Amino acid sequence: MNRDLAIDATRGLAIWSMITAHFATGAAIDSPTHAFPYVDGMSAFVLLSGFVLGLVYHRWIDRHGLRFAYRRLTRRLVVLYLCQVLLAVVAVAAALAGHRWLTLLLPVDGWGDGLLRSLTLTYLPSGGNILLMYMVFMASAFVLFPVLMRGGWWLILVASLALYVVSQTAAPDWFYLTADMAGPRIQNWAGWQIMFVPAVVIGWNWRRWDVAARIDRLLPLLVALALGVALSFHLLIEDGPLTPHLVTLADKLEFGPARALGAWVLVPVVYGVFRLVLRFCHHDWLRPLVMTGTRSLDSYVIQAIALIVVPIHVAHRPWSPLTMSAVAVTVFACCWAWAEFRRACEIDKLHRLPVIVVDAALPGRRHSPADAAATPDSPSTPDPRSTADIAATVTIAAADPAADPAGEHRGHPCLESRPAETPSADDLPVGVPR
Repeated sequence: MNRDLAIDATRGLAIWSMITAHFATGAAIDSPTHAFPYVDGMSAFVLLSGFVLGLVYHRWIDRHGLRFAYRRLTRRLVVLYLCQVLLAVVAVAAALAGHRWLTLLLPVDGWGDGLLRSLTLTYLPSGGNILLMYMVFMASAFVLFPVLMRGGWWLILVASLALYVVSQTAAPDWFYLTADMAGPRIQNWAGWQIMFVPAVVIGWNWRRWDVAARIDRLLPLLVALALGVALSFHLLIEDGPLTPHLVTLADKLEFGPARALGAWVLVPVVYGVFRLVLRFCHHDWLRPLVMTGTRSLDSYVIQAIALIVVPIHVAHRPWSPLTMSAVAVTVFACCWAWAEFRRACEIDKLHRLPVIVVDAALPGRRHSPADAAATPDSPSTPDPRSTADIAATVTIAAADPAADPAGEHRGHPCLESRPAETPSADDLPVGVPR
């Protein structure tokens, strides 16, 4: 089965960008993924998430109905919530051990207070707060999907743009996500949604608009545009007449216009370049990025925990450039190793891990009939659909195992021993961060 590995490589590069930003700021390995002004891995993370949400859920709604999509969306939100609680609990443990400075958070009054703040998502460590904003965006899909089903994508785009303008000019307090920090505001979600909501619309119309093929055809023009935007940012904002307005134009908390424009220009270019590279190079050359990208939620959680644990137990700050580089590479290697481990153990979903462990310990354990056919389109039963429809479903499943209605991770050429097929313009362009 075909799979557009360029999306996983793009997500893997976003993870690398986050890791180097958190562990190796100022080191040489931090420069390549932060050379484009005001664009970082977090921007790509949000943008790619919107793409896949629209594309995958459009097919699910067409085939299984809106109620099915809502159930899957609810499960996803629960997973994100548990991941955020885990990060908060690690931050509480660090604070109670006397290392609160690592999280940039206010003191906690014992474990009771810490657990309450963790469960209410108010104790968000530095470098581990993106999931809360992502949960807000995912929840917005409950409203977006019915409008998209009625062809109202243009209304969503107009509303998104209007909300963004308000967020940059007269944002009320409730536009901001907050945490127990000296400066409690951590993100202006109404500003950041300009990366997510329009991406949902594009993902919803991905095949009808033939977006991947258009990116392939227009890639030279897109590269030239990206270079022009980067040069303009440097000449006008970083060292030019707009420098006094730098905070207004490029603030990360507010997600200023320069950040929005830069990300919307650069991310499609990176995706297109990876598609081009994969036409001429074997996919294993990009395996670290691809594998890490397939488990981007896991990778995000690993690096966020490492950001707290490493300075306590491994290497105390301040770090030399060599130490920063070594730590960043090690953390990324851990993300890659975990992705390979999940593939080798066939852990397609984290909630299945306890079952897999029990099966390994008790090889003779018998599964109940419900285990064999708990979801629609079970691969153990004949599928009456056409070959083309099956291929499309497997393409979606390969990009996001958590999104596969059959609950299986199938058809990933980078993860199998057989030769990979050439990715086509119809392959799934993006995947949900896992």
